[in-house]
Amino acid sequence: MNPAYKTLLKKQGYEFIGEHSASKICMWTKASLKDKNVCYKQKFYGIQSHRCAQISVAINFCQLDCSFCWRERNNSEFGKIDDPAEIVQNSIKAQRKLLSGFGGLEITNKKKFEESKEPLHFAISLNGENLTYPRIGDLIKEIKKYGGSSFVVTNGQLPEVIEKMEMPTQLYVSLSAPNEILFKKIDRPLLMDGWQRLMKSMSLLKMLKHKTRTVIRLTLIKNENMTLHEKYGEIIRMANPTYLEVKAFALMGASKQRYTKENTPTHEETKRFAIEVGKYCGYKLIDEQPVSRVVLMMEEDRKDRIMNHELLPRFKMTSSHNRFPA
Repeated sequence: MNPAYKTLLKKQGYEFIGEHSASKICMWTKASLKDKNVCYKQKFYGIQSHRCAQISVAINFCQLDCSFCWRERNNSEFGKIDDPAEIVQNSIKAQRKLLSGFGGLEITNKKKFEESKEPLHFAISLNGENLTYPRIGDLIKEIKKYGGSSFVVTNGQLPEVIEKMEMPTQLYVSLSAPNEILFKKIDRPLLMDGWQRLMKSMSLLKMLKHKTRTVIRLTLIKNENMTLHEKYGEIIRMANPTYLEVKAFALMGASKQRYTKENTPTHEETKRFAIEVGKYCGYKLIDEQPVSRVVLMMEEDRKDRIMNHELLPRFKMTSSHNRFPA
């Protein structure tokens, strides 16, 4: 990896847990520890914010150069491939290290702080395209072995990996354009057949519903992609995901070089757009979190939408039997 890029990421709060893998504490994790707020994923799915480890295992590469991305892009080849078991172990150690300062704050919820030392959820997103990591399936298996849940976000450029990989607890495919023309303008793919690859990944979601919880995450950019509701509806109907998340673009990081506040939809604009798209695919509004400007759409709500943590095959740590000591 480019040393200057690695230095930049460290300054931004990334903790490297391997050669191409890194961890970073989410703002909602910090807010939850102070009992101030939680991530919309906790409201929608029961993913406890204070026990969520946010990691990337391909911080070095992405096949898209999305105009709305807040990350600085610096593609480089994989060198040494990080070991999946070490990634899990190191991510837990990094979580404990990066949150250690909260233990001394009066405002910190002490019960949550102790629980945060044993993450339940691993959000494999953060930076880069994580399906380019050659051992992504083995990593998911390691997380299952540890007893955690895994949430993998992909840009849909590697349908051949999706077809064969070990399924995470929840699989997200990102969508930010209703057709190939807008896809090339907004997502700026490196691969000539990028749109076809994305559509192939979308078509796989329907077949994977019996194996995992599937999600399409639709990112809205005002004056750019908030159009062609019917075309979005066609894609969603074809993919038939368990969940549809419709989220407003957030102006931050590198995206400020290309957009302004005029491109950030309000929550009400996001909700109206989602409801209109829903008319073309049969999905309806189930939940929302205005502070994050995001809504959850489903065909019908399900009792198992909120995860039951007691059902996770959790490895119980004790002071005398701790696989990952601090």
